Amino acid sequence: MFATEAKEHLNILLADPEVPTMMLWGPPGVGKSSIIQQITAERGWGFVDLRLLLLNPIDLRGIPYPNRDTRQADWLAPSFLPVVERDGAEGIILFDEITSAPRAVQAAAYQLILDRRIGEYVLPEGWRQVAAGNRAQDKGVSNQMPAPLANRMIHFELACSLEDWKFWAIPNGIDYRVISFLNFRPELLYRFPNQAAEIKAFPSPRSWEFVHKILPSFAQVDKAYPTVCGAVGEGPATEFIAFCRMLEQIPDADEILDGKTTAVPESPDMIYACIGALINSLSSKKTTARLKNYFAFISKLMVEYQVLAINDAVKANLRTDLVTLPDFRDWVAKHTDVLVGAD
Repeated sequence: MFATEAKEHLNILLADPEVPTMMLWGPPGVGKSSIIQQITAERGWGFVDLRLLLLNPIDLRGIPYPNRDTRQADWLAPSFLPVVERDGAEGIILFDEITSAPRAVQAAAYQLILDRRIGEYVLPEGWRQVAAGNRAQDKGVSNQMPAPLANRMIHFELACSLEDWKFWAIPNGIDYRVISFLNFRPELLYRFPNQAAEIKAFPSPRSWEFVHKILPSFAQVDKAYPTVCGAVGEGPATEFIAFCRMLEQIPDADEILDGKTTAVPESPDMIYACIGALINSLSSKKTTARLKNYFAFISKLMVEYQVLAINDAVKANLRTDLVTLPDFRDWVAKHTDVLVGAD
């Protein structure tokens, strides 16, 4: 299941405050926790992210203190657990990296998940619970979940897809150079190292977002190479920087959109780069004339590139503008079967 579909299902289920705890499985960096953050932000809910790998059992249970009235010990709950007065009446508590946490921490988390309470603390009624973790095949620390607990959860396994990722990346302004490069090299969106000894930096949706944040800090993209390498690994970084250098050779996007040039690149890498640059420029300045020139330009490309250009324009929320063009409506009628998310 890809992230977009998983988010749709989670949104439906989370509308019910009594929904069972849900477990998101998937390799590192595919966006498990990001999905939950997006849902809470869109709903205006509170969000508490418990990174269980970083906690000790006492961090969840709290610390005992003497109750002079009962002459027994009560438990002082940790301040990071949600309370209505501070965090809101509704929200999601995410038990992140639950499969990587030490056994004793897992046991404490399981008590809160199953009973909605631990020690003296009781989870507010409007708060839902979601857990997330890596699978055994992901080469990280992974402890098997006890069957009785697993049977009390609804499980989703996330996979990675460039088309699905772009539904998030393009509207959220991820650098067009990153998107264009991944259109050209989609297999590099996610590539986990084959050998455990190699696991340092590797490409993933999360690490490409790091690259997006890195690039504005460097006036010259070549200077960013060591940092990009530290985010996605040496091989992908080398290819990405070379791709960015090549961008200097493509026709100027504004000149195409303003009708000053009709030059069309020939090589696939330059076509991918040009499409990304055009969508980036068109998103910042939309006029009927520029839309017409965009469509006129992509109409000169092979159909596979036309489909990519239209799909990415749709993801950039340009569909409403494009449908005003008669030529675009005719094109869509002929290619509906190959458009992704254009309906």
